[in-house]
Amino acid sequence: MIKNLALLFFIPCWVFALNVPEMQLLESLDEKKRGNEFLQLIWDTDSVVADVEITTYLSKLGHELITHSENPNKHFGFLLLNDGSINAFAGPYGYIGVHTGMLLSSDSEAELAGVLSHEVSHVTQNHLNRFSEKTDKQTYLMVAGMLAAVLVDDANTSQAIAASTIAGTAQQSINFTREHEWEADRIGTAMLAKSGFDPQGMAHFFEKLKDSSGAEEFLRSHPLSINRISDSFQRVARASGNYRQDSFEYIIAKAKLYYHKHGRIKLEEDSATMHYMQAYNAFEQQAYQAAKQHVDQLLAINNDKPSNILAGRIASKLGDIDKAQQYFDQNNLVETDEASVYYAAKAYLDNQQTNLSIETLKPFLRVNNGSYQSHQLLSSLFVKQGAFDRSHIESAKALIIQGRLEKAIGHYERAKAVTHSQDLYDVLSVRIDNLQQTLDLYRNLPD
Repeated sequence: MIKNLALLFFIPCWVFALNVPEMQLLESLDEKKRGNEFLQLIWDTDSVVADVEITTYLSKLGHELITHSENPNKHFGFLLLNDGSINAFAGPYGYIGVHTGMLLSSDSEAELAGVLSHEVSHVTQNHLNRFSEKTDKQTYLMVAGMLAAVLVDDANTSQAIAASTIAGTAQQSINFTREHEWEADRIGTAMLAKSGFDPQGMAHFFEKLKDSSGAEEFLRSHPLSINRISDSFQRVARASGNYRQDSFEYIIAKAKLYYHKHGRIKLEEDSATMHYMQAYNAFEQQAYQAAKQHVDQLLAINNDKPSNILAGRIASKLGDIDKAQQYFDQNNLVETDEASVYYAAKAYLDNQQTNLSIETLKPFLRVNNGSYQSHQLLSSLFVKQGAFDRSHIESAKALIIQGRLEKAIGHYERAKAVTHSQDLYDVLSVRIDNLQQTLDLYRNLPD
């Protein structure tokens, strides 16, 4: 399903082009509506990766790059999808999807950052909106054709519909395609340099794609040419400096994805990574004493964020809750890290300390935009506490993250029905009214 669905969402990248447009600081209601629909479709594939640690890393990297973009005030969101193909795409309302195959195929963090910068540039330059304004009818026909291809059960028929739809608009779109892709290359490369990454990262990744059998979808949505690759290298030919090295978070994200894809540890040159994966493998096998031995060796040479999280998870399983929390707290000395907070709450839960688990996670979600997983965890914690009104509220917030506004309203309504707090009742009434007004506005928008 995800590959056919991806065809539908490749359209924003496949048809991107034009000269630099005016910057758009605030998105239109129509774009928010399309972004909401996009989110629902993506989550309906059941392909969104649930690993809080990896998804938090990807989102953090993406938002760091955005601060060096040409329009950092736009809305962005990052989703990691469990799909082995090499692909990334930009959708409406700044939602950027990255396939696990894309992350695994990168040979450096600069390459991954280069792809993200390219997609971010499509968003900041309003490529999708600009193309839609100029070719509204053709865009609608293409989307309709792709949607039909997704819904057809027979694979051959589906491919035929998709091919005929593309053929009808490809020639008209090719000039846009070239200009938009080149523009995203240029702006994305500048973003890389400003972020401290090797600006050749994007060019190196594109060069690899030429001979990669798994890059078909990426090349379909981001047409490459020898001239584009050559231009990318020429643009950074004189670039030099002390560029950022691969972070341990990036290295571990790749190692864990490889492990879950192949069911085994990849032989690593880096001893810290090897110690981490040996500990992680033992943890996954519930051999917690063996995991502790490996993680102790790891901590002797590396105490980066992934090491502390894994050490905390292992200590929690061994019943040493105080030691576990020390590891998680170590990651929050400079700034609060959602993955560390999430696993700190899980550690208390593992040790039957529900109240402390809630006290750990609730304050973080009160002041931060948390993940779907964090809100779902807090919802389950409130169930254990018997606070069913609070549980429904957290479920509603999780559903909003997925773009499922009507279902979120249903949970807010259930929270109203069981709450004994008048203040909370009034707050819920306002939230329901706001969501309902948003849905009404979406429905009244012209097709």
